[in-house]
Order: sequence, then C-alpha cells, then structure tokens
Amino acid sequence: MYDVNKMKSNIEAAVSIAELEVKNEFISVFNEIYVENKVPLTLDDLFQVSIIKLEKLEHIESIISGAGFYIILTDFNLADNPCELTKEESIKAIYRGECSTVKKRIKSHLFNSEYKKSYEERKRKYLAQEKNNGKEFYEQFWPACLKLGNGTNGIDIDGTEYNGNNWYVVVHNMKNSSQAVRVQAELAFDNCFNKPVASRENT
Repeated sequence: MYDVNKMKSNIEAAVSIAELEVKNEFISVFNEIYVENKVPLTLDDLFQVSIIKLEKLEHIESIISGAGFYIILTDFNLADNPCELTKEESIKAIYRGECSTVKKRIKSHLFNSEYKKSYEERKRKYLAQEKNNGKEFYEQFWPACLKLGNGTNGIDIDGTEYNGNNWYVVVHNMKNSSQAVRVQAELAFDNCFNKPVASRENT
C-alpha cells in the first residue's frame, strides 16, 4: 500500500533542498560581484549583469526584454531603508525584483504613466483586429509597482518630483530561467544585503 502523504512530503523536502542549493549559489555569486556591498564600476561579461542609468524613457531600451533579476537604486531620500547595497554613498538599492519581461516591468515601476498608456494602446490594437474577436488580451498588466512617498503604484522618474535624483537599474540576465529560480535570487539578495525598503511582496 502506498502512502501519498509520505510521497508528498518527500517531494516537498526535495524541492526545499533544491531551492536552498540555488539560493546559496546566488549568495556566493552576489558576494563575488558586490564586494563590500557595493555595485562595481564595471562588470565582467561572464556575470551577464548590466548597469543602466535611467533619465529618459528611451534609456530603458538598454534593458533586456527577457527574463532577469533586477535592482533599482537611487539617491532619492527614503528613511528606514535597511538594504546595504550601494552604488555610491548616496545611491542605494530601494527595490529588487524578478520578471520574465524585465524591460516592461522596469517601465511599469519607473515610467508608470507611459507604461499604462502603451499597455492600453497595445490592448486596443489587439482587440480591434478582427482575427482576435472574442479573445482576451494576452499581455499581463502589473497594477502593483514601486511605491514611494504618497503610496501610489508606480512613479515617473522623468517627472518633476523625481527628475532631480539619480536612478540606476542593475539587471542580471537570466535567460531561460523559471520564476522559481529567480525568486531564489530575490531571497539570496535579501540574505546578503537585507530587503530594500520598497520591496513589498505583500502589497
């Protein structure tokens, strides 16, 4: 007689072991890249990590379109930020996340008005095509984005409130990864540097 409860427990235990191994591998790599909790000026191509300064919307074109893990850093003043990763003394990580479409996700966080506008435009065009009659728009929409100050989901860093500050995104290219793998990168980051103040998975 087989014991399905034991089978279930065995699978869960195996998954937990695999997750811990992946997390520890990320911890090792993060410690190798971000020595003394600092983003280096240059990075070895081996790591497949990019550092992009964002000022205008077109700057996001330098960000990969596919899967990855990303970190948003700024000198915008946020109190009680426990994260210890910095680029320069005043430029600190305030958010870390993962996505299968990093460029669009960054746009939703930092150029939110344009993100919503372009999303609705793509949706309108899709639904207007006769071949799509009766079909739902396929693209995911992110209502929950980076929150600062007034608590609104998403900001516009090219607007008057934020364009006087420096904004950077560090992107780890994780082509062909799964969300389960990228989530371990998030947990590893928190283990190494503490969770950034604006990373709130429950909001």
